[in-house]
Amino acid sequence: MPKHTVYPIIPSVLQALPTLRSLAGHLPTRYELVQANRRALSKREIAAISPRLGILNNIPFAIPFEVRVAIFRHFVINDMMARGSMHSQGSWRSRADPFFRRGGHGGKTRVQVRRGMVAQDGFNKLGEADLKAPVEISLIGQFGQEEAGIDGGSVFKEFFTSLCQEAFDTNRGLNWYRFIGWILGKAMYEGILVDVAFAGFFLAKWLGRQSFLDDLFSLDPELYNGLVFLKHYSGNPEDLSLNFTVATEEFGVTKTLDLIPNGSNIAITKDNRLQYIQLVSHYRLNKQIKKQSDAFFEGLSEMIDEKWLRMFNQQEVQLLIGGVNTPIDIADLQQHTNYGGLYDAHHPTIQMFWNIVNSLNPEQKRSLLRFVTSCSRPPLLGFKELVPNFSIRDAGEEQYRLPTSSTWVNLLKRPRYTNKRNLKAKILQAINSGAGFDLS
Repeated sequence: MPKHTVYPIIPSVLQALPTLRSLAGHLPTRYELVQANRRALSKREIAAISPRLGILNNIPFAIPFEVRVAIFRHFVINDMMARGSMHSQGSWRSRADPFFRRGGHGGKTRVQVRRGMVAQDGFNKLGEADLKAPVEISLIGQFGQEEAGIDGGSVFKEFFTSLCQEAFDTNRGLNWYRFIGWILGKAMYEGILVDVAFAGFFLAKWLGRQSFLDDLFSLDPELYNGLVFLKHYSGNPEDLSLNFTVATEEFGVTKTLDLIPNGSNIAITKDNRLQYIQLVSHYRLNKQIKKQSDAFFEGLSEMIDEKWLRMFNQQEVQLLIGGVNTPIDIADLQQHTNYGGLYDAHHPTIQMFWNIVNSLNPEQKRSLLRFVTSCSRPPLLGFKELVPNFSIRDAGEEQYRLPTSSTWVNLLKRPRYTNKRNLKAKILQAINSGAGFDLS
């Protein structure tokens, strides 16, 4: 009989075990988890641990969401370690972030992409790449020159954010959907937040769950309202002149498909309307997009093991993708900010900066975060998990210059303004411009 293995749990989760035990009562001990991490377990050990690990598999919502996110991140880190794609020593950030993983050149993918053609170039050049390995990107500007990254490094995050924005705005066949799933999986694998919202029914598919009439609202509210109207219609449904068909549009041409054999000749009545509602919902939620969905999930599963997501519900999966849409905790952000050049936490310009940031309204704070990090939502577990940390570096003494940002390293480059009014005006002008990459 082959021995079994269980997923190991990272130190941050181990530290949370007292909380988990208070909620769930019988979780594995630190010793058991360390042993699980080091070697295969015997049948006897599996028998002792499995009921407690079953809490995570069977009633995961008894465990705080933040702890489950930490467990998810460890599944990723454990996968990286198993593949040898990161150092066995060093901090979590140095191991898990594509910008910082510099251990050797074996397996690293280097590609050049053109601004304005990010999605197409990414699709063409990453098709054969191993996205679980480090990816180094060079962005080519409008004049054909390579844009410099920090210390000659990758501009992966800047590229990836642009890629996601372009990728979801086009349709280029099944391989394209597979590619979208692939790159979204890469974002989740690397812990990069993507400002993309998915319909609830589609997130349910991620988790292998069935979709029903109520899920149709997230895909087609007008059709959903029409079917609900039909379900509760007190008159004779035959007066509505409906039959067992559904209209679809392909390449601008509308077609009518039978939902059952000879459906175009079968009228909707009081007796069969529930069958009609079920068939229309099933077609729209499942059959019509089956090929595209299958291609997307095929790409996603190459990066993210579906078992890793089973401990989340639909809303929580969306949070894993795009972060938490909550007010930004400026105190937390300030606590986890790094400084460079002449700046430190006590520099007068820095203190003036944080006073101004605290005075901004919620929308302006989100705009500032987007300007520097490319995402307006804070990380799930707080700014300590922002990779790399939010940073501010001085950019000279020119009072007329605007702040600039390098979103791939979460860096705000700001002149040493001496006037509070000028500082606030320049910050607002920069964050409201809709640009971030080396705006000047």
